[in-house]
Amino acid sequence: MTTPHSAPPERSVVDRTLSILGAFDRDNRTLSLSDISRRSGLPVATVHRIVNKLHGWGALERSAEGGYSIGLRLWETAVLAPRASTLAETAQPHLIGLQRQTGGVTTVAVRDGREAVCLTFVSSEPDPGPYDAPGRRVPLHATALGLTLLAHAGSLVQHEVCAGPLRAYTPKTVTDGPTLTRCLAKVRREGSALVHGAFAPGRGGFAVPVRDARGAVIAAVGVIGPVRLVQPAKVAGPVHAAATMISRALRTEGVRPAELGA
Repeated sequence: MTTPHSAPPERSVVDRTLSILGAFDRDNRTLSLSDISRRSGLPVATVHRIVNKLHGWGALERSAEGGYSIGLRLWETAVLAPRASTLAETAQPHLIGLQRQTGGVTTVAVRDGREAVCLTFVSSEPDPGPYDAPGRRVPLHATALGLTLLAHAGSLVQHEVCAGPLRAYTPKTVTDGPTLTRCLAKVRREGSALVHGAFAPGRGGFAVPVRDARGAVIAAVGVIGPVRLVQPAKVAGPVHAAATMISRALRTEGVRPAELGA
């Protein structure tokens, strides 16, 4: 006797709602109902019902043309996240000073899973590339910020990332697990990460860790710019100084490690 295949479990309302919100990203800021349906994998009727609820609460806004985008109510809620807001506000004045000293794009980032998230940045460049807005995600294995965060992550995270697959953004991207493992050991040993052309051709990055009062790494601060500009002899001193000042400011303000996700 054959056993009938059971139907897949129905997705919960929360799961469906998160799928709808997750349909939006920086390249898809305004979406129609059919776009949301396609990107979330949900029927149009389901999307229509949940989107109306989200719109009524203010999580989504509707344009005159009928498209939907993330609403101010959701943004107001998101900025309450302490790991992002506290670090960004504390780091901002030091990033401004670091940008003036180095001339590069300066930013602070935290790790979220297998990516680094840039919380805030300062730039005088008309096109700073992937560091053009808070919330940008960059890979751990191909950026100086990411390598700094990965080098001080738990062994399980490091193993998962090094096990790959590792995307090759340029011919200079490290995509071999053992090579990446050796690179992370070097970052820990030297206290900084230097990357030239691994994420974008002709662009480089230099980053160092930001530590809490216990010495745990909670973020990375770095400089990004043309390879000719991002040279340790030019940027190492200012970046290390900025990291020290950010760490000291966090301790002075009495920020608890739990507030930063440490």
